[in-house]
Amino acid sequence: MSSSQKPLVFVTGASGLIGYAIVYHLLEAGYPVRGAARGKKLEHLKKALSTYPQFEAVEIADVSTGDYSEIFKGVEGLIHCAAVLPGRADKDTAFRSAVDGSLHVLEEAERAGIKKIVTTSSVSSFNYPVGPYGPDDFNPVTKEQAFAADDPIGFMVYAAEKKYADLAVLDWIKTRPHLNVTMLAPPNVYGVAPGFEEFLQKPGDIGPLTSNLFIYQLLQRDAAQFMAAAGFIDIRDLARAHILALDSIPQSAVSDRKVKRLAIAAPYGSDLEEAVKYISQERPELKERLIDFEKTKPILSMKLPEPSPWELKGIEYGRLEEILGMKKREFRTWKETVLDAVDRLVKMEERWKESS
Repeated sequence: MSSSQKPLVFVTGASGLIGYAIVYHLLEAGYPVRGAARGKKLEHLKKALSTYPQFEAVEIADVSTGDYSEIFKGVEGLIHCAAVLPGRADKDTAFRSAVDGSLHVLEEAERAGIKKIVTTSSVSSFNYPVGPYGPDDFNPVTKEQAFAADDPIGFMVYAAEKKYADLAVLDWIKTRPHLNVTMLAPPNVYGVAPGFEEFLQKPGDIGPLTSNLFIYQLLQRDAAQFMAAAGFIDIRDLARAHILALDSIPQSAVSDRKVKRLAIAAPYGSDLEEAVKYISQERPELKERLIDFEKTKPILSMKLPEPSPWELKGIEYGRLEEILGMKKREFRTWKETVLDAVDRLVKMEERWKESS
């Protein structure tokens, strides 16, 4: 997909934090893009990207059952990143959307003749946060265990649905060597693509920020508690990885012949106390509103690994470079990621003030 006449790419979940960023960076790279959303989000998506004539927004009411025959016409590459976030739906709906939805989208893509496919999974499909993160590694959680767990955040169900969705996709592609499928599994994704503020219409409407809430909490001086989790990737790097995956080498050419299921994370720690130091130094105007860690208590969304509690160990950067052409040194640092995310969040607040 490197010709001057770039092919049409379809992105599911284009109104989500990750899907929107992928669409934005595809458009910036000159690709024509067709992105899917539903309900009110469809109009927000159209408005956010109205300056790009090569973008088309379409509605898919249900990824598990929708008819894609018309909206896949002319499409040469598919990026499937539609997903139900933890706690956003009942367990059965979330699980069905993840597993059945992924298979249905892929089956529709194959029927339409689309041969280049990228799916967005999660590092939680592996044994996060301790690893390992090889293509054949999975978390040990069963569906039954996840459904029975006392899990108000919904992370157990999320980890299970991501695991079983990956397993279903892997089983599906076994008999389809003519397809070029890459599966990317990131941890916490920080950063916001320009224009995403269209989905954040009013103060307090911060749910769509997803993992960026870990950064936004650092701007809450009076917070009594804070959330923490290991591992991160800058949203700009994740979007780039998806675009590179469209041109990734076929599975048959991978040296170890392993399926192209890749855990992907920045090779740095994501220490929140260090983040506060960066913000204080680089954005002194925000110093008085930064969280006071001496007065707050952590709520760990997952137990942090040792001895480097904030960094994911075992990510296979050699395979990332071999398959995607993405070098370890090219990932944005924790400092770069934090400062860019904070700047975007502050702009979001400024927009709220202007509209109030």
